[in-house]
Amino acid sequence: MIKLYDIDHVKFGVHDLDASQHAWEAEFGLHATEKNPDEVKLAINYEPYSVVIEKSNDRGIQYTAYNLHPDFTLDDAEKHLKEMGVDYTRTDDAVDFTDPEGHGVAFVPYRPRTGQDVYPLASRHTDTLRPGRYRKLGHVNYLVKDVDTMVDFYVNVVGQQLADRLGTNAGAFMRVGADHHVNAFVNTGQSHLHHVAFDLGDWGAIPATFDHLAQHGRVFPWGPVRHGIGGNMAGYVRTPEFDCFMELYVDMEQLDDLHVPREFPDDRHSSSVWGMLPPRSYFRFDDESIAQERESHRGIYD
Repeated sequence: MIKLYDIDHVKFGVHDLDASQHAWEAEFGLHATEKNPDEVKLAINYEPYSVVIEKSNDRGIQYTAYNLHPDFTLDDAEKHLKEMGVDYTRTDDAVDFTDPEGHGVAFVPYRPRTGQDVYPLASRHTDTLRPGRYRKLGHVNYLVKDVDTMVDFYVNVVGQQLADRLGTNAGAFMRVGADHHVNAFVNTGQSHLHHVAFDLGDWGAIPATFDHLAQHGRVFPWGPVRHGIGGNMAGYVRTPEFDCFMELYVDMEQLDDLHVPREFPDDRHSSSVWGMLPPRSYFRFDDESIAQERESHRGIYD
């Protein structure tokens, strides 16, 4: 069995590296920590990086990387995948493989917190970081064809725990530590990354963050809402250049070691305690749906 510590980073393939870097920095508040002609690594706060973008003909997520628990090494991860019969690729920095629906997964070594990183955010010192930063990379959610197969794989191969289910087979939420979920799978009959989520830290960040993104022309097809499952307050930003949404959230439910997975009914209240239900385009990534969202936005505000 393998054990994880937390989510580490996500990697996207992008068509325009410079434009994507600008979006992450000017719109989402990240900052570049490493750059070469083909790749940029971006951090939220003091960590080495939380997002990697690579110039590619294939637009969208390439993988999600997870920190191994400090008791486990990459050698342990390699042995574990061999025992589970999972094909993988080993490098000096990671063990890479794919889940049953083709999504990239990576194990990376535990990264000890050092320097200013060991202190609470408000207690740290900096002369370089900008105001309005997010708290952390929080989770990655997928639309899937088979929830049960994905749950089995992420429990037994990836090393996560089941947090809660939505209905008998409508969805499942997976956790690593105290946060309610680090992954979720929603049964829509298709395989596609739905969103990458960032924790904003507190409620006060929501209006300023959403206002800032709106000024950059970003469209929010859904939110703000309060989710029933997970308890977080969230809004979803369409990011076509990354072929997904970005969720910006606060106040996620925290779970302890005694948590027993629950089954939430597949109803409105589980999705949205308050706030509207999402539009149909929320589960679609075609050009027509994206255009309809933008035209609806313009029809109201222009």
